[in-house]
Amino acid sequence: MSVVTVVYCIDKEYAPYAAVSTCSLNSNTQSPLRVVWIVPCGDEADIIPIAGAVEQKTGLSISVVAASLDHCSNWKATFYFSRAMYLRLMIPAMIQDSRAIYIDADTLVLSDLGPLFSIEMGDKWIAGRLDPQSATAAHTLPRSPGDPYINSGVMLMDLDALRRDDMFEKSKIVYRENEERLFFPDQCLINKYADGRKIVLDTKWNRMVFAPDFTDAGFNEMLAAENPAVLHFVGDVKPWKDNCTTAAIVGLWRHYAAQGRVVDRVSECA
Repeated sequence: MSVVTVVYCIDKEYAPYAAVSTCSLNSNTQSPLRVVWIVPCGDEADIIPIAGAVEQKTGLSISVVAASLDHCSNWKATFYFSRAMYLRLMIPAMIQDSRAIYIDADTLVLSDLGPLFSIEMGDKWIAGRLDPQSATAAHTLPRSPGDPYINSGVMLMDLDALRRDDMFEKSKIVYRENEERLFFPDQCLINKYADGRKIVLDTKWNRMVFAPDFTDAGFNEMLAAENPAVLHFVGDVKPWKDNCTTAAIVGLWRHYAAQGRVVDRVSECA
């Protein structure tokens, strides 16, 4: 059974939530795991103790890798996103694995990611689910006809191919040429960069959940009917915030927060 490399790109504000997601990953993935947290330089002192708490509870080894964000200090930071979102552009340069699954911190992993990791990619570079907001985000971004616009919250990445193409340096060029067209900055940038080189995944690998759309019964019915592998809590209503009033969502998320012994730190950030 091959080792599954899973990467989170986070700053110190999102480290507690990455900890919860990592606990769910450990609980529900049967495949051997290699977990990497890529963080901005300067945030390590806050993040390493959180990673250590997860390691102690789960037995995982988490590699915390620091990367400079100096190149994008003036890049867009829109909505509730910070510039740490651009760290995912640097994954091929920061680790030497052949491939990896990138996953956002506002997720819960509910089943083994081994089948996702082993998907045949052929000559494609990145795999992700279609983004429901593609009509809004993609219409100003010129790409090849039929090129899918994917959500960047969960991606399978061929790191060998992306390194050969020098993804990081070419992404800088794409940003300079398209800054005004980048509605969701990092996501639009990735979609433009990987034009013609993407695979569309089943939505189970990134079941996007906008919490206000769900009642408790509706959320539980969705889980039973769809059996999603990854829940991705999109929008600014998050399970750890007071504005999330769906008890079933909050309860599931706090179940994994308790597993990782990160409840106290999470409560501070709620």
